Amino acid sequence: MNNSNAKKKLYYAFFDAEYTCFMENDTFFDREHGGELLSVGLVICDRNFNLVRTYYSPIHPLYNPRLTGYCRKLTGLTQKEIDEAPSYETVFQEMYLLLQEYPVREIFVWGNDSHTILHDMDKNHRSVPRRFRRLAGQLQDITRRLTKKIYGKGITISLSDMKYICGMEHSTAHNALEDAKDLYRITRCCLQGRYDKERAKKLEEYIQNRDTYHKYKRFKRPLVPESPEEKTAAKGSALNRPAGGNGTAGNGKNGPDRRILKDTSLQYIDMLKAYYKKEDGTCPPEILAMCDDIRSLLGMESQDCPRLE
Repeated sequence: MNNSNAKKKLYYAFFDAEYTCFMENDTFFDREHGGELLSVGLVICDRNFNLVRTYYSPIHPLYNPRLTGYCRKLTGLTQKEIDEAPSYETVFQEMYLLLQEYPVREIFVWGNDSHTILHDMDKNHRSVPRRFRRLAGQLQDITRRLTKKIYGKGITISLSDMKYICGMEHSTAHNALEDAKDLYRITRCCLQGRYDKERAKKLEEYIQNRDTYHKYKRFKRPLVPESPEEKTAAKGSALNRPAGGNGTAGNGKNGPDRRILKDTSLQYIDMLKAYYKKEDGTCPPEILAMCDDIRSLLGMESQDCPRLE
């Protein structure tokens, strides 16, 4: 496109980024300098949502250039890509020049990327030019604007939730360019009124149930992990198993037989769910949270967290 023609128009941009991340067992990861930019994606469109340009680049981190296994799995990035990636300053300069070529009125993100990137600059890249800080400061969270368009109020939902409303796959790629493209698509869909109203209603009900479930859930993980034998035995319904039997000894010296305790507890879960079952076949999320807390006490994984069908 001729540069002079580009400047006669107004454009919108959609931005996404991925950051360095780790798990507790990643001892080599420098936690003092976590959250470094790892990749960026940018989509530019005109005021009629015609796609004009895209930009993508991985970034070579200063303090954590070695990817954790968790980060590789989450983002799909390879160590070779990061080893050969350009520097932070190079990538920001390329984005800056691109946004000069196309006069962008607003740069939209899903979430608080502006805060995260400015924090990264303050902690890890203090000497970057001011124009890069201004670019980061231009990022605008569009979450409340789009959810207000759909629900009449601003609510907090994920990018994958918005994709679901717009008839797309209910997942997040965690690839900076693909997520920026998805943000462009859902914004176009919502502002043009082409989202699925039935899906929007179903999602709102799901979010209410999910949030209530987590409000009442007390244990984040099983207290004592199940053995492989117990996992196999737990596949059948608790109501089909006798409450006694030849169980193994419990963890406590004077505690009840572990198998008896487990079978009785699973029977109690089934009775709870049957008693509180509503006419539509669902169970209140508070009861589901209690059932999963009982499973946690038994060393079992949660099974009843509300799901979006």
